[in-house]
Amino acid sequence: MLISRKHRFIFVHIYKTAGSSMRAALLPFVYYNGLHKFVLEMYAKAGRRPSLILDPKPCVNDHSNVREIVAVIGQKTFDEYFSFVIVRNPWDWHVSHYNYVIKTPANSNYDFFTKSFPDFTAYLRWTCANPRFQKDFIYSVDDKLLVNFVGRYENIDDDFQTICKRIGIRAELPVTNVSKTKPYQEYYTPETVELVRKAYAPDIRLFEYDF
Repeated sequence: MLISRKHRFIFVHIYKTAGSSMRAALLPFVYYNGLHKFVLEMYAKAGRRPSLILDPKPCVNDHSNVREIVAVIGQKTFDEYFSFVIVRNPWDWHVSHYNYVIKTPANSNYDFFTKSFPDFTAYLRWTCANPRFQKDFIYSVDDKLLVNFVGRYENIDDDFQTICKRIGIRAELPVTNVSKTKPYQEYYTPETVELVRKAYAPDIRLFEYDF
């Protein structure tokens, strides 16, 4: 997540949804001023966390869901800020996640993925048996949306500009963490298309995606 107390926004970061680009574009706007940035850099060099009011990343996990964020900053603060997220087509999301992990030895899941899954289909069988939904980052247990704006990876440039206008900044998205080289559809067979369709039906329904 990323929070700006100056511009009063909260970015909820779902992994592999252009979040690294979003964070890079938004990070300059989380600082009150140059002194705030300097203080945060000094905390980082000392290996310490700043006080909550200063910290632009108050949650230990970069990919915290709304409930986890609220537990740290409080419901009142969360409700007062403009909150937003980017979601992604589940079939594309899995291709991106798998390729990123197996090509990134520094990733905490690298050993598990490379030793457990001989190919993408093996990974899909595992993740479809143990689904982690994008909706769980931003919806309540009774499917109530908890953020103010849901952007789409497929429309990222336009949606990012909508976000910028809403929070009163001017910024452009850099390109980072590109992890696949061909259309995601080419990674699938008819069987695995249906495997994802059934296992990730909640995301597909709520975000209105199809293969």
